[in-house]
Amino acid sequence: MIEQIEQIEQIQPVESTVPAQPVEHESSTSNYYPWFDWLRLGLALLVLLSHMGLVRAFPQAGNFAVQVFFAVSGWLVGGMLITMPKVELRRFYYNRALRIWCPYFIALGLLLTASLLRDHITFKWTEIVFYKFTFVYNLFGERQLAQHRLEMPLAATGNHFWSVNAEEQFYLIAPLLLVLAPRRWGRSVLTWIVLAIVAWLSNTYASIVFGVLAAVLAHSYGSFHENYRCRAAAAGVILLSVLGFLAGGNYDLLAPVCATALMLLLAINGRQHPFGALAGGMSYPLYLNAWVPAFIVNAIFKRAGFTSVFAGDALILVSNLAFAALLYWYVDRTVLAHRRRFYNPRRAWFTMTFGYGAVALGLMTGLILFRRAG
Repeated sequence: MIEQIEQIEQIQPVESTVPAQPVEHESSTSNYYPWFDWLRLGLALLVLLSHMGLVRAFPQAGNFAVQVFFAVSGWLVGGMLITMPKVELRRFYYNRALRIWCPYFIALGLLLTASLLRDHITFKWTEIVFYKFTFVYNLFGERQLAQHRLEMPLAATGNHFWSVNAEEQFYLIAPLLLVLAPRRWGRSVLTWIVLAIVAWLSNTYASIVFGVLAAVLAHSYGSFHENYRCRAAAAGVILLSVLGFLAGGNYDLLAPVCATALMLLLAINGRQHPFGALAGGMSYPLYLNAWVPAFIVNAIFKRAGFTSVFAGDALILVSNLAFAALLYWYVDRTVLAHRRRFYNPRRAWFTMTFGYGAVALGLMTGLILFRRAG
């Protein structure tokens, strides 16, 4: 959902106060991958269609789209961090904050505004909102979905925010290993192989870790993914994974592998297309705010007495694309256009401190509440 800026920053590196340091192998993730723009829009649409109940043949379609998003994020962010000097970390956190927080808090604000007009505010409602504000909903809120759905804002309409919270946590944890930890193990292929195996077997965001592992391999051994044998192997893995899905194989084990293979298959260097920029840029607001046009269209249809399911679904789809394009054009692009001008070390320290502090507060509060409940 939120990887476009990582690609842009790899083409135009942030200013550094120290001379650039040479590296043994230039990471293949230092270029632009135009197919990722179209991939992201396709994935966001897949999530939307899944939430609309239009992808019945593959019930896990929405979740699989998120797994691919995770793999792309791990690849791009991992490739950026593995060559980043420590002095640039403040700017990294600042950039991540503006890229994630502005669209996210707008989406959360829209959700809460609609919720306040319709929902009965309870302690559980407040707890769930707190988890979303502190980026830990994926850890404490999602697990309560089955029991407390009706007590959540708009009956858990914002449940998909869990993936944004997971991304935020990844942005806080990854630099500790790839930048601050000693190079001999923080950027070691063996370290990331172990982490990938643990994440895979424990079903703990393995797609992100696989993406980082691929970036570490590319940094250590060159652009392995551009080899035609690797691309053929990736296509084979995707085909076998699809067959595994159809045969009822273990989705949690197959999805990260298939997602990473698809990401590597489309990691083709090239120039950004203007329409690709729009497609990739609008994918994040489309993912975040797909419920808004659906909410409005359904309300209008209900009030007017319209019963055409096809017309309703078509209007929701078109409205979502238009709304996402507007949000990208007038919000995301504006933030990115002025981000460098607003940067200073104090704001960077604030965003970094706020990010870690918010997640830490969310973790402590969630653990206390769950201990009391249990």
